[in-house]
Parts: sequence; C-alpha cells; structure tokens
Amino acid sequence: MEQLLNVTYSEYDSEQRKMDVFLPGDNANGVGLLFIHGGGWHAGNRTAWHPVADYFCAQGYSCASVGYRLAPDWTYPAPVEDVRLGMSFFLENAQRFRFDANRTVVLGSSAGGHLAAMLSTLSADDDLGITPEVRIRETKPKAAVLYCAATNLHPEHNHERLNPSIDKLMGRNGTEAAIPYGEASPVDRINGSGPTTLLIHGDADEVIPVEHSIQYHDKLTRHGVTSELVVLPGVPHGFGYGVKTQAQLDSLKAIEAFLAKTF
Repeated sequence: MEQLLNVTYSEYDSEQRKMDVFLPGDNANGVGLLFIHGGGWHAGNRTAWHPVADYFCAQGYSCASVGYRLAPDWTYPAPVEDVRLGMSFFLENAQRFRFDANRTVVLGSSAGGHLAAMLSTLSADDDLGITPEVRIRETKPKAAVLYCAATNLHPEHNHERLNPSIDKLMGRNGTEAAIPYGEASPVDRINGSGPTTLLIHGDADEVIPVEHSIQYHDKLTRHGVTSELVVLPGVPHGFGYGVKTQAQLDSLKAIEAFLAKTF
C-alpha cells in the first residue's frame, strides 16, 4: 500500500481543499472509494476516515478522504462545490490512483453523509456545485454509503441540537424561508436516477433522527433505486470513524457485503 497525503485538488489552495489518498498494491480491485468527513459542516477533517480508508485499501480498494471548506467562513453551496470538485479530481486521476472511473463509491457520515447524498443526486447537467475547475461533470458515484446522514435539512424536521449547524451551513436563521433548504436536502432531490445506496444509522442517535434514514431509504425504494438500510440498536451518532467498536465492525461487515454485491 501507498499513502499520498495532502494532495491538493484545487488550484485555489487551502488546507481544507485537499485529500489523502490510500493506494492498494498488486491486490487493487479497480474500485475507488471517496470518503467525506462530518462535523456539522463547521468542524472535523479528512483524517477522521484514515482508519477506515486504510482498512478498505488493504482489501484492494483505492481510497481517498476529501476535505472541504467549512462554515461559518464558507456557506452553502461551498462544501457541495468542493466535494464535487474533489470527485472530479478523483475521477480524473483514476489511472494514477489505480481504479476504474466507472466503479466509484462515495461514503460519508453525518454532514459528510449529507454531502455524499448530495453527490448522489447531482447529474452531469445539474449546475449545482459546478465551478470552473470541474473538468468531469459526471460526478455521481455508482454507489453510496451513508452513515447517520443529514438527508433532511428542514429545521422543523430536525432535533434542536443540529439546527445551529444547519444555520451555519446555510448562512441564515432557521426561521427564514424554506428556500434553499429543499434544494440542499437530498431527500427532496430524489428522482429515481440515484446510485445503489446503503444507509447505516443507530437508533440511539440524538443528533439526526434515525427516521430520516428510514424515510430516505423508503423514498429511494419507491423511486426504483436499490437501497439497503441497516439500523444498529442502541448506537448513538457519529460512530463510524474506526475499525474497533462493535458498531464499527458491524458497519464494516455490512459495507463489505454491499460492495461485493454491487461490484
């Protein structure tokens, strides 16, 4: 295996607009995994996914953990622009990173799950998140893995403890008009053309209701998109960044089975 740390994906360099890449050796299986960290859109960093990326890299997956600009200094749609550009860069360097650009997966937790779900809804002709640096407009992955994802940003549908983070992302007060909360809510953007999706959520989550993942799964299914839902009993929010706890091990097992079926 080989690690390429602090790879800049934007000419407008910043510490947040970089990715860390984990390259397999002779066991490369041609599948690329792009990880997106959480932290309420205003915290966290790409190193959080390193243990999981390393785990899957050892199995032959080409992995990258991407950073993005954070609120409140940067508001919506800046993080969407960054992960779309990050995916474009990842695809553009598929040969260098030892994977097939037609075999990609996006994985994210919480706010990162939101951004992963947003990527899942963006078709090549959708201008949301497009910047002059994006050279590959088809950034929709072939599959998505969403840990306790923020799929519904409407403040009235969320726990009060998440709403301040949503406000920071949107640069507004939650009592204001609903636009663009719908535009920024993946559950409102499902149209039947999304990637095969795995949702993993703990039923003891007090940040993002497990019902949001259930509703997202149900809507994907109604629109003909292949979706799986794993609900982990007694598991709280933000459990995925590691390979040691029982919840992490259960999640890894579910992801391995999902990837084996998908690819």
